[in-house]
Amino acid sequence: MGIQCKRSNLGVPTTMSAKPITTQLGCDLYDHEIDWQPFAGIENLELTLCDLDEERHVVDLIVRFAPNKTVTMHNHLAQTNMLIIQGELRMYEPDGSIREVRPAGRYYRGRTGDTHSEGGGPDGAVVFYSMRCDGNPDVLEVMDEAANVQATVTMDDIRAAWAAQQQASAA
Repeated sequence: MGIQCKRSNLGVPTTMSAKPITTQLGCDLYDHEIDWQPFAGIENLELTLCDLDEERHVVDLIVRFAPNKTVTMHNHLAQTNMLIIQGELRMYEPDGSIREVRPAGRYYRGRTGDTHSEGGGPDGAVVFYSMRCDGNPDVLEVMDEAANVQATVTMDDIRAAWAAQQQASAA
């Protein structure tokens, strides 16, 4: 099937289509060039910031989750969309029960006000996140096991992390 495009070239309607490529078996993410950094206060993951768009208030990052481990309970205060790149991402309810298993190749549109935890499956997970902050200075609440807010990650925190990452990569 694929995406089809109808376009007119000099008044002559033309239909363009594409054939799917052959599936590549055993295709793994080559992430050796990614500068993975720990996330202070959240165990069992590493991340790298891909882009900080100050004008649109969008933060893009890639997160690598440890196999069969969960991260601290948290709440996204910004619209957070994700693409599972490798492995599977497991979403957990605040009581620790599995809410959903998200396999590689799937895109999800997150929601705000959704207290949860998440973690990698048996092979871990690599996930691309795009956070749309819409001018909100607060991005993420980090919680304890009783869902009490322990820390709030802000746009200022992300700006500082972005500047440090840019400086480290320039060195």
